[in-house]
Order: sequence, then C-alpha cells, then structure tokens
Amino acid sequence: MSDEASLRVDYERLWLSFQAMGGGLWDYDIAEDRLFCSPRWYEIMALDPVTTPIGSVADFMPHIHPDDVGIATEIDFARISGLIANDERYHVEFRIVRPCGEIRWLRSVACVIDDAVTNRPRAVGCVTDITEFRADDMTAAHAPTSAEASDDAEGEIPVAPAGEILTGRERECLLWVSVGKTAWETSIILGLSPRTIEFHLKNAVRKLDASNKVHATTIAIRNGLL
Repeated sequence: MSDEASLRVDYERLWLSFQAMGGGLWDYDIAEDRLFCSPRWYEIMALDPVTTPIGSVADFMPHIHPDDVGIATEIDFARISGLIANDERYHVEFRIVRPCGEIRWLRSVACVIDDAVTNRPRAVGCVTDITEFRADDMTAAHAPTSAEASDDAEGEIPVAPAGEILTGRERECLLWVSVGKTAWETSIILGLSPRTIEFHLKNAVRKLDASNKVHATTIAIRNGLL
C-alpha cells in the first residue's frame, strides 16, 4: 500500500472513531487555515451551514465567548509538533455564544496528524456540549484532581460511600455508558485517562448502590439523574 493510501485509511479510521462519539466533527488544515465542520457540529453551534458557513478559524471566532477566544483558537506549532511526535491527543474546554445569545460550554478533543501528502499538520476532532456537567461540577462536591493523581498510584482506587449525590463528572461518564461507550472511548471523548473514567464510574456505582456501571446507569435514568 502506498503512503498516500495508507494515510487515507488511517484518516478514515480516525474520522469514523470520532463520528462514533456522537459529537460534532471538524477537520482543520492548520497551515492553510481551512476548516470543515459536519452537520452535527453546526447543530451544536446552532448555526445554519448555508447562511453561516464556517470555513476558517476567523469565521468561527465571532461565535466563541470573548473570554475564551484565545484558548479555543490558539495554534502552538511547537506543541503540535510534540503531539505528532508522540501520537497524542489534545483537548480544550471553552464557551460559545449561540445566535440567540445562549452560552454553552463545549469540549473539543482532537488528534493531530502529519499529512504525508501535503507535508502539513492536520487536526481532526470532535466537540461535545458539556454545559450541564460544567454547571453540576461547580455546585457539587467532587475530586477530579484526586482521580487524576490516582492514575499513577498503586492498588485500588478509593470510592465514595453510598447515598451521596452524583457529581457532574460521574453523571457525564454514566451518560456515555448509556449510549454504549467503553471506558476507553469515554476517556477519548473527555480527554481523561481510562483509569480516571473507571474512578468516576466506580464512585457512581457505589453511590447508587448498583451492582455494576450498567446497573448504575439504569438507576440514574430511572431517577431522572441523566
């Protein structure tokens, strides 16, 4: 298989993986500043692709919250080179302002590939609306820092006692379980490690007195928590 054909296969697999996440897909030619967005992406932004086409970062900027334009559009070529070299993902959370004035929080997860055909870096990503979960995390007691710190720890991950209210992150993880996502797939979507996802799911299972994460999801749905 030629380098071009191999690249196309890898690209299509990556695109399908992001599509399976159910979010809005985008494909960005960094050097040429050309942005392609899927219909679902436009739905999340509440934009009409016919009347408000987005073909570049400049086109997208007016729809980003003024305080978040920097983090949402920053292009750090040194960081991009490092991501390509290490085959790593990057993610960012930022706010958008819909045409009606509504503010929504989004998480964008992406992979950067070195396009062997054009010899230019290219980013392929997926955005999901996390507004509800951000709101919950601001009001509920949670410990994501402890979860992240536990990634390198030995032994069992500590879990919360039963009867506590689910945090926004726990609800978010259960939501992805409800649509059939594995811990690994959820870790890609949320930009966390699989171990951290398991941490939140294990806490949710304990809090809901469930036997496993699927049972916990069923209980959460039945009680209007998702």
